[in-house]
Amino acid sequence: MLKKEIHIQVEGQNLILLQERAVYWQEQNTLLIADLHAGKATHFRNNGIPLSSDHLLKDFNAILSAIKRLSASKLIFLGDLYHTTSNIENELIDSWLGELTIDVELIIGNHDIHSIHTSKLAHRMPYVLDNILLSHEPQESKYFNIYGHLHPTFSLTGKGRQHLKFPCFYHGKKHLVLPAFGSVNGGKTYKKLVSKSDVYLVSSEGIIAI
Repeated sequence: MLKKEIHIQVEGQNLILLQERAVYWQEQNTLLIADLHAGKATHFRNNGIPLSSDHLLKDFNAILSAIKRLSASKLIFLGDLYHTTSNIENELIDSWLGELTIDVELIIGNHDIHSIHTSKLAHRMPYVLDNILLSHEPQESKYFNIYGHLHPTFSLTGKGRQHLKFPCFYHGKKHLVLPAFGSVNGGKTYKKLVSKSDVYLVSSEGIIAI
């Protein structure tokens, strides 16, 4: 059954998996987002692949909608807010984030290192908050780990070898992997993670557990 959100508990904390491919942490009143990859469309255009920056505006609107609906007081990007070296889309998102009236923080991802030196956004390395480790990439740790980086997906198959691939959340005993938030990102299915996770598919119609 499709839902707009899925509620889970982790380390005594209440997390809501959102249709926007994000997580709302109730106790922290915080929105968690991974892998926006702002600047990816510009990067593609610079390499001869036509791609509109309208995708980024769509992502802005989705973030703002979630913030307003949930009355979130903080926004944390779990890495790869930026995609590549500084370009017009990086400037757009820095300007847009600067106009928000809530706290915004970036946990540095592998792509962010190309642009972080020009960003005024507060940024830091992975850290533990209320016994939950927030990071971009998966970490070997005793703590429950919330991260992105993998762009997780899952495919549903039908008759005639038809299949549809969806972004998804992987929720396991010690991990919660967020789908890539950005509209122009691809994804991959990780069979080993799927085998030890509850998988929640995300579509334009809602979220469904499989």
